[in-house]
Amino acid sequence: MEIKNTNTSLELKPPFKVHISNNKALLWNIEEIRFLRENYRIVGSFIGCLPRYPLQNQLFGLPMTLLNEEVTLLLSKGLIILVDDKKSHQSPTNAQIKEFEQKSFQEENKQLQEYINFIEEKKLKIKNLKKNNTLNHDIKEKINKAKKTNLNDLKEENTLLQQKKESRNLESTPNTENKTSKVNGFAPIINIKTSSTSFTWYNNNENWFDSINTAKQNNLWIWPSTLKDIQKYKIYSDLWNKGYYITSGIKFGGDYLLYPGDPLKYHSHFIATVFDINKIISPMDIITFGRLGTTVKKSYMLCSWNQQEDKAIYFCLEWSGYG
Repeated sequence: MEIKNTNTSLELKPPFKVHISNNKALLWNIEEIRFLRENYRIVGSFIGCLPRYPLQNQLFGLPMTLLNEEVTLLLSKGLIILVDDKKSHQSPTNAQIKEFEQKSFQEENKQLQEYINFIEEKKLKIKNLKKNNTLNHDIKEKINKAKKTNLNDLKEENTLLQQKKESRNLESTPNTENKTSKVNGFAPIINIKTSSTSFTWYNNNENWFDSINTAKQNNLWIWPSTLKDIQKYKIYSDLWNKGYYITSGIKFGGDYLLYPGDPLKYHSHFIATVFDINKIISPMDIITFGRLGTTVKKSYMLCSWNQQEDKAIYFCLEWSGYG
């Protein structure tokens, strides 16, 4: 079951590139992340540091890492292609390094020139303000002097007042040069590239795969490879088809957390853990699971995959108390 949001304004067309680095699946495009979340309930986890707030661990930024189950699901539906990030980073030639250094130098000079222009405009503005303040001070002194000497020449005083009024109008008149300035509150910045695709020595034309089989053959993505992995993927896929948003459940001692809607709006209802159908679970473990789920106001779900009948089996535990 695929519930798609037909109101989305994004004009994106899968498949999207997912970069595989150190066995981690990474998404770097925020619009693609939004598309997958809104249309395919893929949540993932942000793991990047926020440049403006580096000394905290409450909020994270790009890239977003995907669960193994999410990667396999999206790959099976043709929504993503896997890129071998390591092989795509080729060794740059001397000419490419020189070109990169020249571009960086030009960018630094451009920023420096903009900063110099900003400082010069600021100095000119301060100079004009000081000039206007000096003119106002001279006018006030002349008016006070005329009053002290009891001069009845009101014409001269009116003239001085008129000059003062004109000087005020001059102050309130916006500086057209500031309006046309190319720099508004400029501050020097350092550009840090978060994506390698703009580098001339980055080439992924021959290092991407659009199916699980080809990815396994090239030893890029081998999950699921064990019986446990296969069972987990089938359970994940079955729960996803039921319409749940699914995230990792490790913080609550399970395999998955199941949300009825977007995790930004809803709390999870279930902690799901996958067990082999032939595994014997002790009464103590059952009590532990039930009490754990109740403590965090969730139901603990025991999940198994019946290989013979090719279907999932679920049991939910709730600690209801006595009486």
